[in-house]
Amino acid sequence: MRFRFLAVALLLTTLAVPQTSLAGQLPSFSQAIQVVPSAGLPPDVKVNRSNNNVHTVWHAGRLYMVFRTAIVHIASSTTILYIVSSVDQIHWRFEGSFSYGRDLREARLLSWHRHLFLFFALLGANPASFAPGGTMATEYLGPRRWTTPRRILFDDFIPWAVKLHHGIPYMLGYTGGGGTFSPNPPPKKVYWLTTRDGFNWHAVNPARAIVYEGQCGETDFEFLADGALVTACQTENPDALGWGAKICTAPPSDSSRWTCRGDPRRLDSPFVFLHGAEVYVIARRQPEFNGNYDLGVPDPEPNSQFAAYDALYAGTPKRCASGGSTYRPALSRRWSTSRGMVTPATRAFCRTARTDSSSTTTRIR
Repeated sequence: MRFRFLAVALLLTTLAVPQTSLAGQLPSFSQAIQVVPSAGLPPDVKVNRSNNNVHTVWHAGRLYMVFRTAIVHIASSTTILYIVSSVDQIHWRFEGSFSYGRDLREARLLSWHRHLFLFFALLGANPASFAPGGTMATEYLGPRRWTTPRRILFDDFIPWAVKLHHGIPYMLGYTGGGGTFSPNPPPKKVYWLTTRDGFNWHAVNPARAIVYEGQCGETDFEFLADGALVTACQTENPDALGWGAKICTAPPSDSSRWTCRGDPRRLDSPFVFLHGAEVYVIARRQPEFNGNYDLGVPDPEPNSQFAAYDALYAGTPKRCASGGSTYRPALSRRWSTSRGMVTPATRAFCRTARTDSSSTTTRIR
């Protein structure tokens, strides 16, 4: 299994999976391979200063990678999504690019039934705002050829997780993100979806399309061997379960029936995966304040409390990873990999071990 993350440079790492029993063994990572920028990229790719929002998938014997490049990490009209592919992860073939004069994020690739799909979110170009503009979908036709991207789902829908389970595609995404930084923000709605053709997505359970309504945005998932579902979400504002992250589970009989637990920590850009029978989440978080986003400071006014919490969070170093990544120390000594293990029975997570000299591992219990 391979995981990716983009910092100033994009690095690919491999999650090492021993051939023997995995019981009691923590996941480990191979040495990172820098691919953006690198000499192996095709000349069609014009790398800017900020490279991020990466996703990869194996398709027809090649590793396909999509990533965002722009002058800055925040919203920018200079944003371009590039898609490249490789057989050796060193030499890359140009597969296409998309730009709209506005920000593009959360690009996700799906290889399914010999078809390759790309989904991505449209956003605004104002660096001082978060303005979702809908989700686009396109299908790969061959080198440098894609179908004309078309809008799918809701006007402000943002796709976060797209995965296959037993050959069936699933998607988690959310609406309401545009109100995150407004006073008294409206609730976000997390949708649990599937599709029969890659373009027309519908609720897994028509009776319960919205599986969480509160302040969950970025939400990832994984299925257990028995068919139960485990999810982890990022929050910035409080809801009925508090300020921090939410860990949710659903039974094998109905993956849309979620039971959730709040945690005072914040899991930005969560990625959930299985290692043997154990569930892990990799996310960006702060080690300051014992890792808590909720500092337990009473304030009768939620808007001023959010301003204080968000400012403190933004002003502290982060342990950072998305999809099992690592930074080269020369690039950023303040950021490192944070990994956690989930125990579905109690919907909790905890740190388990260090993965290198400056990073930690967390287990969800």
